Parts: sequence; structure tokens; C-alpha cells
Amino acid sequence: MKNKKECEIVQDLLVSYADGILNPESKKLVEEHIKDCENCQLELKHVQDDSEAKENKEQIELDYLKKIRIRAKIKSILLASAILLLIAFIIFLNNYLKINSIMNKAEKSLQSNNFYKETSEILFDNQTAVTKEYYKDGKYKSMWTVYSDNGIETSITQYADINSDKRTYIYETDKKAVIEKGDISKIKNDNIKNVPFVTSRNDLFSKIGTTFVYSIDTDTYDYSKEYYVLKNRSDNNKWEIWIDKETGLPIREITRGGAKSFFPGTDVVKEMRDTIQTYEYEFNTVTDEDVEVPDLSDYTVENKTLNMEDMIENHS
Repeated sequence: MKNKKECEIVQDLLVSYADGILNPESKKLVEEHIKDCENCQLELKHVQDDSEAKENKEQIELDYLKKIRIRAKIKSILLASAILLLIAFIIFLNNYLKINSIMNKAEKSLQSNNFYKETSEILFDNQTAVTKEYYKDGKYKSMWTVYSDNGIETSITQYADINSDKRTYIYETDKKAVIEKGDISKIKNDNIKNVPFVTSRNDLFSKIGTTFVYSIDTDTYDYSKEYYVLKNRSDNNKWEIWIDKETGLPIREITRGGAKSFFPGTDVVKEMRDTIQTYEYEFNTVTDEDVEVPDLSDYTVENKTLNMEDMIENHS
């Protein structure tokens, strides 16, 4: 056994030795001493065991703190996600309720058995197309007319009954009438009363789908009157429709870059512009004479049958 004084010095250095922080001379002193000193060897083992236990304890504490941080981070992410989902749901629900309200108002407006609708669209070459639609007690007349500086360029009038598979087209300039019959005409007649921005206003899934596809804002158009503005997100808001808040009916429809003209004989674009359709509605102004098919005795009459099955066969 080494002398007691030397053991005391070495034992005072054992903690630093175990931690690897002794200078070379002190380290050499400790190592030379413990070669032959069983007491100091045993004391070093105790120090090393205590140090290892301390490190293990510190590691456990660090691991625990890491777990606490990870859990807190996960909770924060989940909470933020839940808040975002809640906000998204509130926005979706608000839009859905607005769309549902719009469609209900539109349906109520178009339940009228007497209404007039006028649609205008500016075309290329200084032309304007005007469609005048008359509806009364199930009977329907639509007049499509193209105006230019030279007067009326084209005029087509069609008559229909929503309970019929028959449609009558009159080409006034040619004194010609075409009478179409078949299930295609029936489908067209059934769609006389419709909401432009949705396929079926009575279908829940259609309303939900419309809510996902369209954003809803409000804006002013004429005389500072406020309207709903629906924009189609799926085509980068290139299409939008303005809705009267009171009636749920459209007052104008815009397609960005929807009209193109080309240089003759080429596919090179000469001009591109937005297409804008404006709508006007009147109620209880249509007379029986407005929707009555005129006498066709002075017209050349052509009869056609248009069925979906025949069209499918012709295209197969």
C-alpha cells in the first residue's frame, strides 16, 4: 500500500481523472499510483460507477426533456391543424350556406309561371347577340338575334313546351321553320328553368361540389348595389358570375379570354378578349301571344327527329 498522504492526493484527483480533465503530469501521477494501490483502485471504481450513474441519470433527464419537447411540438402542430381545419370548415360552411341560399332564392324566383329573361353578349366585328326568352304557363319562346351596324344579321326564334318533346325553330330571314321531335328536345325543354352555375339545384352533392369549386365574394356593379360574385377556382378564376342577392339570379357572367379571333386561313390568334354576358329579368309581363307558335303556312317546314340513341349510333 502506498503511503496515506499520497493516497489522499491521488483520491482528490480521481474525480477529475475519471472525467478526463487532468493535465498530463497529474494524470501520470494517478496512473502510476493506482498500479500498486488497491485502495485507490477501489476508490477509482467507485468514482467511475458514480460518474456513470450520474451520466445515465443526466441522459435519462435529457431524453425525458426531449420527449416533453416532442410531445409539446406535436400538440402545437395538432392544435394549429385543428384551428386551421376549424377555420376552413367555418369558411366552407359559410360558403355552403350562401350557395344554398342563392339556389333557394333562384328556384323560388324561377317558380314563377310568367317571366322574361334577356341576355346580351358583345361579339367580334362590332356585333352584339341578344337572346330574349319568354316563359308563361309551361310555354316558352326564345329569340336569338345578332345586331351589327348593318342591322339584324341573324334572327332565330324557337318555341317549346316543357311538357313536350317538340321544339319549333323559325328562321325569319329564310322564311324557314324546323320542327324537332325526340328525347333530346325533351331534355332541352326540361332545362328551361335552371341555375347557370350548378347542374342540379336540388342535389345536395352538387351544392357541396359547387362550394368546393367556387369562391364567394361580394362586390358592387351598378349604382353601388352589392352582388355575390362566384369565381371558379378550378380554372384559376377565369370564369365568374355575378348574382343578385335578392333573387338569386345572375346579372352578368364573365369568361376571361373566352373569345378568340384568328387571321383568315390560320390558327394564329388575331384578337383575344373576355366574353361578358349580361342578364335582365322581368316577371308577370309575358302574354299568351308572346309564347304562341305563329302560323307557319308562309314558311318552308322541315321535320326532324332527334333521339339520344340515334346520335350515339351515328357516332359509334
